Amino acid sequence: MSDETAYQALGFGASGISGYAIVKELLAYPTITTFNRIIGLTNRPLSKEAALLPEDDRIELVSGLDLTDRDQTFRHMKGIRGIEKTTHVYFAAYAGHWMDFDQLKKINSAMLHNAVDACEACCPGLKFFSLQTGGKMYGIEFIMEGAPYTPPFTESQPRLPEPWASKVFYYDQYEIMERASVGKPWKFCEVRPSGIVGFVPNNNAMNMAEEFGFFLALYKEINGEGAEVPYFSSPEGWEALHNDTSQDILARFHVHASLHPEKTHGRAFNVADGPGTTWKEYWPQLCKYFGLKAQPPSASGRQFEAAEWINAHRSRWPEVELKYQLKEGVFERTGFGFVGVAMRFPLSREYDLSESRAVGFTEERPQVEGYQLAFDGMKRAKIIP
Repeated sequence: MSDETAYQALGFGASGISGYAIVKELLAYPTITTFNRIIGLTNRPLSKEAALLPEDDRIELVSGLDLTDRDQTFRHMKGIRGIEKTTHVYFAAYAGHWMDFDQLKKINSAMLHNAVDACEACCPGLKFFSLQTGGKMYGIEFIMEGAPYTPPFTESQPRLPEPWASKVFYYDQYEIMERASVGKPWKFCEVRPSGIVGFVPNNNAMNMAEEFGFFLALYKEINGEGAEVPYFSSPEGWEALHNDTSQDILARFHVHASLHPEKTHGRAFNVADGPGTTWKEYWPQLCKYFGLKAQPPSASGRQFEAAEWINAHRSRWPEVELKYQLKEGVFERTGFGFVGVAMRFPLSREYDLSESRAVGFTEERPQVEGYQLAFDGMKRAKIIP
């Protein structure tokens, strides 16, 4: 593909676990000449050097975008050099995981609405807009409240009824895309990852691998090589099927879908590393990566609380940073809100991947490898020893 016909990409949320991976994968996927420019948009300041991105003139990070402010969004995007040449947009921005459901819907729907309208105003050659949602589409967070539950989850399943439907802001986001695209030359799709596994060189509030990496590294430092690590949950969580989603596989699906609009327009797609598996199968391998041994869950008695353990031993981390000359401050800015949450889920949350396979995307890997790649990234960035 020549420079005259190559595409230009715009990635929202480029400092997050998904957006960061999308920006990186666009440099070489599906070929190194598919995209001749990649613009990553962030709210927080982030340089290419701090983001550990390759020295490639095609990629540019633009910080300071506040998607919650409609006027600022338009002004900011109009000021980006060459933005009018953008052909493909990837939306992985998310805000307010600590908010209540009404606030989450209000802010995230507004962010997407502002982004879509700004792209239409600034990018006359827009061809495709890829929206990322997730497991909230299936009401996973409400299953223990009695919400309908039919794994493996398929994209054709009906939406949740009330009182849960109005709490799922992804429903609103899909409808924003559906309305905006009517009669337009550009197409869109919705991408639904499961729990996302990956690495970002800056903090990310929704990063299981980072939390596990810190926990296991500190556990080893305090208890020594070969120490036994208690499992965080019940026997039901140990055996429950699930399939997580590596950030690079997720990113490549976004790109794949955007380059095949004739197959993907208006549709939703589950994305994960492969068929469902269990913590029983790969938690021991994650512990082994750090030179530790995994214990199975306790059949009775109080379950081990990883977050409590971390909080009780937080004061030890500065010693680890000093000993191994690690990057300072990352551990302190990590909330550990997800440690153990995924493990505690006592029911299957497996995704059906038939639809993504049907449009020609067949990549998969053992789930444990996604975590191992994330830990490798943390080591390269001098975040863990």
